[in-house]
Amino acid sequence: MTSKFKKGCLWGAASGTALICALAASGSAHASGFQVRETSGTLQGSSFAGMSTLSTDASTMFYNPGTVGQYKETSYSVGGTLIMPVAKAKNIEASGGLVTNTQTFNNGSYKDMAQDAFVPNAHAVWKLNEQLNLGVSITSPWGLVTDYEPDFAGRFYGTTSKIQTINIKPVLAYRFDNGLSIGAGPQIQQMDASLARSVPNLAGAGEGNSEVSGDSVDAGWAAGINWEVIDGTKLGLSYNSEIKHELDGKIDFDTAANALGYTDRNATAEVITPESITFGVSQKLSSQWTVMADAQWTNWNSIDTLTFNYDGDISPQAGTQSSTSDEYKWGSAWFASLGARYQYDDNWSFTGGVAFDESPIKTEYRNVRLPDSDRYWVSLGAAYKVADWAAVSLGYTHVFANSARVDETDTFLGSYAADYDAHVDIIALQANFKF
Repeated sequence: MTSKFKKGCLWGAASGTALICALAASGSAHASGFQVRETSGTLQGSSFAGMSTLSTDASTMFYNPGTVGQYKETSYSVGGTLIMPVAKAKNIEASGGLVTNTQTFNNGSYKDMAQDAFVPNAHAVWKLNEQLNLGVSITSPWGLVTDYEPDFAGRFYGTTSKIQTINIKPVLAYRFDNGLSIGAGPQIQQMDASLARSVPNLAGAGEGNSEVSGDSVDAGWAAGINWEVIDGTKLGLSYNSEIKHELDGKIDFDTAANALGYTDRNATAEVITPESITFGVSQKLSSQWTVMADAQWTNWNSIDTLTFNYDGDISPQAGTQSSTSDEYKWGSAWFASLGARYQYDDNWSFTGGVAFDESPIKTEYRNVRLPDSDRYWVSLGAAYKVADWAAVSLGYTHVFANSARVDETDTFLGSYAADYDAHVDIIALQANFKF
């Protein structure tokens, strides 16, 4: 068995493991909206500065298909990221409305409602000939987990929220003699989503719980260019399309809710993950130093009103209720990063970077499911070359978030207001192979 075949089998096993882990794990949003940016332990250490230009290892290809054409060797990469968010509510003030005025609400403060998550990834680039390369990435680019206890004061607005995705992106890229590489390919994406909340007795005292869930497999596309203008200077530009998910699932009510007249039904909904444009530049200053800068625009306007349609009436107490809707009204948002890479010697390299991550959520539409705000990143990373064909990268990021105010009012459900404080610690490990 040849060395190349062994390494190919290694990536196949590793990517299969990453796919299985992605199916089992829940993504935890720490970037703006419900984006999970963690696709590379190498880029994690620079706050993702270089995501549109670097071809350091296979893990740096995800954000720009054009980068695939710049690899001079067949490369494999597999890794995982541990995301550890903390989000706490304080100054809670809640009261009942017309149908919840008999319920008890715990004011004051609330413990951490964010959930830790492990997010795997796998990437490969195969060199087909001197100018044509084939690449593939397996990632989880969108995800969310927030979870409140059943006695949470804002439970009629939301308790548990989960979004989980698996994205497979094959890319074909061609490199011209002038250093320009163009790449494009489809994205096949699987999504699972579930939203839970408490439901009131519309005719008196009592309450129950509901969960609406659905899944789908849909597709989009991506394209990009990576141009080594002169030796040591690279420009990158890429586009990732929106993906329209037609979720198919059901709404389930617990025993208490069933006793109040709520009925389980089949459910459908449309969720559109946003399109994005990424561009950047990297400049090699010397044999040791490289600086990188990137910006990404994400069109979160696709997250407007989320409507679940049911195949029948879910609550006769409210007349005919065959759908439910939540307004989000998100806007577009920017992510900008600046970083540097230092090649210490033949084996060791180090990275660092900072970033600004703008929230797409407008203050008047911020809710208990995702009390998001603008964020600031600080990152450090290191890579060690274990052998001529193998290296390991480690990246760490601390994310600082602005305080976020949630203020929700509904005539029937009552009011909920609170201030949220949050921060995130991220550790990413990547194993890279070349031959």
